[in-house]
This record gives sequence, structure tokens and C-alpha cells, in this order.
Amino acid sequence: MSEIFAVHAVRRAEVRPTELICGSLTMAETYAAALSTDPGVLAAGITRFVVDELGTRRAIALYVAGVRQQVPYVSDDRAIHANGAGHTLRVKRRD
Repeated sequence: MSEIFAVHAVRRAEVRPTELICGSLTMAETYAAALSTDPGVLAAGITRFVVDELGTRRAIALYVAGVRQQVPYVSDDRAIHANGAGHTLRVKRRD
């Protein structure tokens, strides 16, 4: 079982594509914490995947202003409230 971690940024009007893919959770957390402090970035998320195993995607961590937040369960069919002020971003699946 080979785990990889993807880091992405959440901005006011969008969830950015993956910024980093690595095999180390420590590296992903360090990068996400720093990324979450960049101008215009509201948060940085870390998602874990297991290589060659479908259905293993899992949210691991969310950083806001450099601080790790508790990650609640969110399904793949969701609306993300990116800035907490009522702006809703629809996440559409690409098939």
C-alpha cells in the first residue's frame, strides 16, 4: 500500500487544482501550513490517496492562516462555503 498526499488551495471563488503531490504527510502538512498564509488563500487542504486502490481518497487536514483545523466529513457531492460569508461554490465531477 503506497500512500500519496495532495495539497490544494481554497480561494474566495475557487478550489485550486493540486499544488503539490508527495509521499510524506509531514512534507504535505508543512507545505499546506505555509500555503494557507499566502495572500488570497483562505485555506489549504490535504487529501490522502492510496495508489492503485479506487475509493481511498480521504481528507486528512485543513489549514487556515497556518493553523491546522478539524476536518469534518464531507461527501463528494457537496457545496463548499469558501469564505463563510454565504458564497457557495459548487464542485462538479468530471467524468
